[in-house]
Amino acid sequence: MLGLKVQDNAEFGAEIIRKVREKGGLSRVELARELGVAASTIGRHVDALVSGQYFTETVEPTREAGRPPTRLRPNAGRGCFVGVDFYSSSLYATAVDFAQHNIVQKSYELNGKAGVDFVLEELAGALKDMSSAAGMPVLAVGLATPGRVDASRGVALHYAQVPGFLDVPLAEKMQEVTGAKTFVENNIRTMALAERWFGVARGCQELICLGVRVGITAGIVHQGQLSTGYRGLGGEVRGMNCPVYDAQKDEWSWGADNAIETTASVPAVLSRYFQLSGEEVEMEAFLAAVEGRVPAAMIALKEAAAVHGWLITQMAQVTDPEMVVLSGPLTKMGDVYLDVVKEMSALFASNYYPQVPIHLSELGEFAGAVGAAGLALERWRPDDMG
Repeated sequence: MLGLKVQDNAEFGAEIIRKVREKGGLSRVELARELGVAASTIGRHVDALVSGQYFTETVEPTREAGRPPTRLRPNAGRGCFVGVDFYSSSLYATAVDFAQHNIVQKSYELNGKAGVDFVLEELAGALKDMSSAAGMPVLAVGLATPGRVDASRGVALHYAQVPGFLDVPLAEKMQEVTGAKTFVENNIRTMALAERWFGVARGCQELICLGVRVGITAGIVHQGQLSTGYRGLGGEVRGMNCPVYDAQKDEWSWGADNAIETTASVPAVLSRYFQLSGEEVEMEAFLAAVEGRVPAAMIALKEAAAVHGWLITQMAQVTDPEMVVLSGPLTKMGDVYLDVVKEMSALFASNYYPQVPIHLSELGEFAGAVGAAGLALERWRPDDMG
């Protein structure tokens, strides 16, 4: 049974839209069955959504005898959701229409070291740019920010890479730019939403998205909803002590100071490569070294991927996901990376718990922005339901 009051029109309308999106289209009878309410109750709410142009309702051809079914589907032209994801050096933005189709994507360079005011100006400029490029009303905005956030207040609590980025009321400031309701969340968590609504985990109700970038964090979807925990720290594995894998000796070891981000993040991988080869490189050069099967690069990659496999097994046994999705620049290495993660995950799996499917994200560098649009899509409520 639906866990909300049917008379709460906006919430119930949003739940109807969510269910139709999840199923890719439903008849009124199917929708009533999915939500566990009477068809007559569904009828008046659906009428309001069709009247508000949130749904199209069309007769679909069939070879079966009898009355052909009508299907409710989201109306692509009703409006759009804009998502923005940023780091100290880059900003990514995307807009999706009401039927979850990508409209436009843009990336921008960002000089985070210029300080919080400069970053806020750049965010506002990107939102104005995307609002114009989308060519339709912006219904809601999602902001994916690095570091800790207070999503309930729309506040970015801290991001060390931008001077002055402390307790920033992002939702309030950016809502002034577009006039649309604005939501804020950690960028790795938005990646989980990106996979759940647009990616390889589309439709998943139980999901872990492990994001490996400058830090390492997981986004968790539970019962179709983003799960953030009691203090808003759900999935925050940074600082977690982990084992270290020595690929040259094929040995694992534990130490008191083996924090996971200093062991298996992207900077940790590049640092290990430098230690082995004496060559200081950026990520693209490292990827090229892996593609060329340079021994030092292969060792550095395998050692980090092994830790990711270990971490996945620990998290999966606690949350019991349908699948795990890996996101971040290391996924560009494809099966070279994925195979090691799977191998090490299987190594630590227990006899009691079956090994969970592990996939690479296919959303690329826009994953956070796409997820931010998904955040806006998920949190938005129709305000004209009467």
